[in-house]
Amino acid sequence: MTINDRIKAVHVIQRFVLMSRTLLPSFSELMSKEDLSTSEERKAKRIKDVYDSFKPNPEMSVKLVNSNIFHLIMEVYRNTLQKRGDSPESFHTYDEFLKESDRLLDTWNRQKMN
Repeated sequence: MTINDRIKAVHVIQRFVLMSRTLLPSFSELMSKEDLSTSEERKAKRIKDVYDSFKPNPEMSVKLVNSNIFHLIMEVYRNTLQKRGDSPESFHTYDEFLKESDRLLDTWNRQKMN
């Protein structure tokens, strides 16, 4: 992998993490509702399509940014999809995702300042 390939891959990770910080809470809220409006159903389907079509390799996030963030994102998504969002395990996974994404965002922001 060339340096340019690594830079592009890290950029994809950054965008995926930022996007997930917004989409996963929205998806969780939508999935917890009993009845969704047509607009809400469309939004939930679009979010589902994003995560179903993006097949991240968890090993790549470990290799490129020393983080299991891809694994955490997909675990939070699967828990929400299976409506296990209220379980203690789901809360723990979501909390780990938030902590790790905060750490990564802080690291990336500090790098931009240098």
